[in-house]
This record gives sequence, C-alpha cells and structure tokens, in this order.
Amino acid sequence: MKQKTMRQSSAPKKTRVNQFFSLILITFGVFLCSCSDRIHVIPVDEGTGIPVKVRVASIEQVPFGSLTKASALNEVCSRITYCIYSGEGEKPDKIQKDQTLEADNFGSMDLLLEEGTYTLVVLAHNGDGNPTMTTPSKTTFNNKKTRKATDTFLYCQEISVHENMEPVEVNLERVVAKLEFNLTDQNIPESIRKFQIEVVGTSQSLNVYTGLGLNSTKITETVDVQSDVRTYDMYMFVREGHSTMNITVTAIDSLDQEYKKMTIENVPVAKNKITRCSGEMFRKQTQTAGVSVSVNDAWAGTVERSF
Repeated sequence: MKQKTMRQSSAPKKTRVNQFFSLILITFGVFLCSCSDRIHVIPVDEGTGIPVKVRVASIEQVPFGSLTKASALNEVCSRITYCIYSGEGEKPDKIQKDQTLEADNFGSMDLLLEEGTYTLVVLAHNGDGNPTMTTPSKTTFNNKKTRKATDTFLYCQEISVHENMEPVEVNLERVVAKLEFNLTDQNIPESIRKFQIEVVGTSQSLNVYTGLGLNSTKITETVDVQSDVRTYDMYMFVREGHSTMNITVTAIDSLDQEYKKMTIENVPVAKNKITRCSGEMFRKQTQTAGVSVSVNDAWAGTVERSF
C-alpha cells in the first residue's frame, strides 16, 4: 500500500515539473520574438543588392588641406557610426555599422542595399562606445569611461540607391557646443584637488534630423587639478529654443569636501561655438562682464564671458 501511494504521489509531481519546463520554454520563445521585433534589420538579397560606398569627404571647420583623410579624421574623432534607415515610425528598419580607429577603412564604408530611398546618418565622435540609434529622432550616447558628450560631427541626408550610383560623399558638421572654464587666478590654494563642473539645461540625446538636443538633463564632470592647467572644457548638445545654461563650479579639497562653489547664470551657448567663461574663482567678490564674440579657426565662433 505504501509503494502504491508513493507511485500515485509522484505523478502530480512529474506533471508539475513538465508544466514548469513548458512555462520556461514559452517564456523563452516570447523573449526571442520580442527581441527579433526590436532588431528591424533591412533585408537585402545578395543577388540583387546594389553596392553602395560611403566616404567622409570633409569635416566642418576642420578642412583636410594637405592632410590625408585618415590623418584628419584621426585628429578629431575615434569612432564613426554609419546608420541606414528604411521607412518611418518609432522603430524603422535599419543597418548600423560602427568603426574605430583600428579599422583599415576608417572613414569609408561599403554596404549592399536594394534599390530605393533611404536615410543615411553618419556620426563621428570620441566616446568609448557606440551610440544607440533606434530611431533618427533620438540618438543616445552611453559613454561609461569618457565624458558624457564628446566632440561630435553629423551627416543626415536622404539617398537614392540605384545601379551605377556614385559614391556618397559625406560632409560632416559639428553638432556640439563647447564650454571652457578658464581660471585667471595667479595661484590656486594648495589644498584644492578637483573641480566639479555642473551644467543644467543641456542634453545627452540628439535628434539627427535637426542636429539639436532633446531632453533637458544635468551633466557633471569632475577634473583633477593640475599645476600647469587653467582651462577646463566640456561638450554638450544644445536644445532647440534654449540658448543659455547655468553652470556651477565647485572646488573640492584634499578631504573631498567643498572648498568653494560659484554659479554662473544665463551663460550663452550655441552649436559649433565655444563659450569661454574666464575669471578669478578664489577672490572674495566676483563681477560679471558683458559678452563678446570673436572668430575661432577651428570653430564657428567664441563667446567670451567674464565672472
């Protein structure tokens, strides 16, 4: 009787185990389906696909001159992402190719596409990873080791793919603003070890259609004090309709405590321009001067702001 009872009790247990594994398989299948739905890769038939060559021809405010294309690119960016979009919507079909400096063909890319019209996006930057480009209206940089935003150049155009087409010449344009915090103090207190620079009102996401930032966020960069360095810089995407930002600079001492903090309000910023904030941080009182603009060889212009 005991043996019979044991055999009868094992059947429900075996059923529960089978149900458990079935549930796992179903869940895994749903996961695979949801993943494939998110990929949205452009289908290409190798037999009918048309070879397309994309190459960087110039970079705004960084003319190649007598330099080779490779050496000029090496000077301004360490990564290039090529993204081809087909269709519209929040998750259009796409092909994304990423390059680093180690690539032999850095600055050019060969693709195979079906005849038709596509949106071509090329991003050159200096981040430590590849951007997330699910849709052209929102590109996000997820840098872990480098700065939140780096010097970034963009190309976004509609291209028509057809037989015997010429190579696509890409002319990259800078899409970031640069902030320079310039200390004019003759001496910085010996106990100061770091500066924390905080910018409110900038963006880490980019709309490649407009070349402007999206959501408002706060970017904080911490830099070590060096005896021979007086200028510290940051890059940022400027949001549409927002031409000023507030900047807070905090000096941190050897005990990792705040030594002094100052805020500079309504600092003007613009895409492809440098805003340079200059002044003494360690005097007792600060004064604000006017704003002047001067042309810079590498950028479209420089905005000077005293504090």
